[in-house]
Amino acid sequence: MITRRKLLKGVSAGAGGLLLAPLLQKIAAAAEGNVTPPKRVIFFVFDNGFQDDGAVPLDTPLACDTMRQFPLKGLRLPLDIEPFAPFMDRMTLLHGLRTHGAVDHGGVFHSLSGSAGSKYTPQDESIDAAIARGASTVVPLLHLGVGAGQSTAYCCSAWGRAQPIAAICRPEMAYESLFGSVGATQNDFAARKNLLDFVTDDIRRLRSVVAGPERELMDSHLSAMESLSKRDETLSSQFAKGALQKHAPKLPEKRSGLFTDTVAEQCDIIAAALVAGLTNVVSISVGLNVVPGSYSGFSKKGSHGLGHGEGDKELGLEKPFEPLAHLRNFHARQVARLLTKLKETPEGNGTMFDNTVLVFMSDTANQQHCWKGANWPFVLIGNLGGTLTSGQYLSYPVTRRQTWDNAGVAMGAAADGNPVTNALYTTLLHAVGKPRDTFNRSSAARDVPALYGPLRELLA
Repeated sequence: MITRRKLLKGVSAGAGGLLLAPLLQKIAAAAEGNVTPPKRVIFFVFDNGFQDDGAVPLDTPLACDTMRQFPLKGLRLPLDIEPFAPFMDRMTLLHGLRTHGAVDHGGVFHSLSGSAGSKYTPQDESIDAAIARGASTVVPLLHLGVGAGQSTAYCCSAWGRAQPIAAICRPEMAYESLFGSVGATQNDFAARKNLLDFVTDDIRRLRSVVAGPERELMDSHLSAMESLSKRDETLSSQFAKGALQKHAPKLPEKRSGLFTDTVAEQCDIIAAALVAGLTNVVSISVGLNVVPGSYSGFSKKGSHGLGHGEGDKELGLEKPFEPLAHLRNFHARQVARLLTKLKETPEGNGTMFDNTVLVFMSDTANQQHCWKGANWPFVLIGNLGGTLTSGQYLSYPVTRRQTWDNAGVAMGAAADGNPVTNALYTTLLHAVGKPRDTFNRSSAARDVPALYGPLRELLA
């Protein structure tokens, strides 16, 4: 009689292949009571700055002369990040980290590396690559982008100096690169519609022997895959009306191509890849770390003007930076959907969300043209299995100073002795079990090493 243990170990040789292998490994480990959940880190990087008040609880002043640290419980979130309210007990609003170089019209490679020098050429490795290095997952680092029609772009991630990592900017390309090995000889749209049919034999065998948490894990995985297939359901149905040839040609692209739709689609790809176990480290550059031409699907105004504080009369959002606050609210809703999926997926004695942190940040501190020493707001959601302190507001000394443009809005400035953004990245390396003293601190740096080191107020 075949045991459940033997079945789980052998089932990955069936039709599922690469797609089911990571899931089956997790189920087999759970069946043997040998579960060590991996730590997952997601960077959601958007363009045009993160105006300070968008990451400060309502009725809470930004300016402070000394470090402040207090619980978020009972406080209300601003419009920009209001969709994160269900996650407040696992969230940190972080202020007072400073840039150590001026950045404008996009942080490009500076944003995730904290390295000085030409922002258009990687000077050092980015933090997502540093965390992903040596990973045993199928995809060590999943890097996606949202831009103006490009298939791929080099924008913020790099393995090292002059070693940029391409971001996949078209969701259908990302889908195929991750899941395309299933039914790759079939028409793409038919393969998506019938994705689960390609693994029917393995699924039936699994469902007949697993129960409890293992069954829930499998169901969550299949649900994530199915949600991707549904996005192309209409196209698949149209294709199915004709005679399905063995080597049918691809249909023309029918996606809307709207900026907002692409953000939502890429977030679905991220959720599916994480639940499937294909990767544990993700970065997505929304705007490709430059200022894109427009935010189609949201506003007809040019994104450059919105970043200079222009309003949008057609949307009824005429105050300086008000449209950007609503755009960030849209981004936050997509992120909340992604995190909810992880929260619904069992893992070990909890869920996948328990072992995850998502960093919600801009690529240019708090405005489109940020000066040296500008306050760089961050929102961290998740505590990485308890290695990060959460449910808190943490701010190093911050003052307000008049912004350079004509919007008339004062922006936050971090005190000269505050940690730099690299310190957050050093902290994350400690939290995932890859500690370093500093991250990308140049030998010519004037700041003392401690300002690049881990943030003790953030480590649990």
